[in-house]
Amino acid sequence: MPWQVRERRFKLVGLGRRGLEPDHVYAFLDRVAVDMAAVYAALAASRRETAVLRAGLRRLRVGRGPEA
Repeated sequence: MPWQVRERRFKLVGLGRRGLEPDHVYAFLDRVAVDMAAVYAALAASRRETAVLRAGLRRLRVGRGPEA
């Protein structure tokens, strides 16, 4: 889930050791979370559209046709 990506934290490296810049890591995770949120929104919209289309097909199969 996007919130899980945003909430992820990494251990800081000790003094004198190499490591990643925490601000860069968190900025990257925020970008990933934004992208994930967009994907989840698109998936939800697709599922809603699919449900509408399936309902329309069911109406056509029973011979009632689309309701106006």
